Amino acid sequence: MIQEKILKYDFWLLFLVLSLLTCGVIMVYSASSFKARELFNSNYYYLFRHVVKVVLALTVMFLLMRINYHLWLKISPWMVLASLVLLLFLLISPSVEVIRGSRRWLVLGPLKFQPSEMARFSLILFLASSIGRKDSLIKRMRHSAWIYFGIILIVVVPILLQPDVGTAILTMGILLLLIFIAGQSLLPILTFSLLSLSFFATYAYFNPEAKRRILEFILAMRGQKLSWQTLQSIIAFSNGGISGLGFGSSTQKFNFLPDPFTDFIYAIVGEELGFLGALGILVIFWLILWRGLQIAQNAPDVAGFLLGVGITLNIVVYALVNAGVVVNIFPTTGIPMPFLSYGGSALLMNLAGIGILLNISRQNQMKKGVYPVRNFMAFK
Repeated sequence: MIQEKILKYDFWLLFLVLSLLTCGVIMVYSASSFKARELFNSNYYYLFRHVVKVVLALTVMFLLMRINYHLWLKISPWMVLASLVLLLFLLISPSVEVIRGSRRWLVLGPLKFQPSEMARFSLILFLASSIGRKDSLIKRMRHSAWIYFGIILIVVVPILLQPDVGTAILTMGILLLLIFIAGQSLLPILTFSLLSLSFFATYAYFNPEAKRRILEFILAMRGQKLSWQTLQSIIAFSNGGISGLGFGSSTQKFNFLPDPFTDFIYAIVGEELGFLGALGILVIFWLILWRGLQIAQNAPDVAGFLLGVGITLNIVVYALVNAGVVVNIFPTTGIPMPFLSYGGSALLMNLAGIGILLNISRQNQMKKGVYPVRNFMAFK
């Protein structure tokens, strides 16, 4: 009976995600045990907290995979509004704790929540719902794309002002890519992108932390100087070689590499599991991309197609950017590796997205539709 129920959903997507979560639990323990012993006199402090978060997030995933995804599409405008209220609260409330020079987190006792994760997720739902509705008035407007751009900007600017330049740029990039896939011509998207990047660059220039990270990245690309994080990350990969030092054998986690079990856990993967292990993680994400797009293309309606594409891109783009940061392809952004990094907000929202994606796969069996990328011209 249980096996029959599971087979109603996309088994391979579920298997791939659970594989990454299992690997994440193992690597979080390995990367955090030294710091946990040093600070809390227990190797398992961070592991226990991470496992609790994984179990809670999985519970949400299994719940959402049983709820028709159209429900979330209907309430998506309210989710966007709630996200915006939380983002503005972070900026104006004196009670918000400033962590590492940024106002990104709502702290509720032992719990920390990052509203920017909810905001990006809500905007994906909203765009899928609004563009996918046949009776939507907004898509009949001549300049409908610019209305969407404006909505995105209203939500992204508070993220930028936290400041969190990396999340702001990635959020906008993923949403613009989704609009392009929906059928919008390239010119308005490029125009808006250039205007937005000019604004982001101006803001980053006057923000000391963002400016420091960008300058460090430019110097590193010129071969002049590496930031401490980037240097230690590259040393970790160098130590790992092809096959790695073995589980638990990392040396960079001994206070050399900052954030070894959060933003830079992929460097510990490279050190302990080697190039082959690090490559294997990326292969799994590429397989998730393939399964997610397959589910989206067979969605029963256009909204389901766009929602499936948006959720998949949200996960895979973050994974690729995180890996790129670790090997100095991109500047340090402060974003986690999906399903691997220690954390709560990103893990919760990513598994919520997987739950909705699994529900789309379930709906596919009832009513099939095929929406090849760029063949659906929603804005015409």
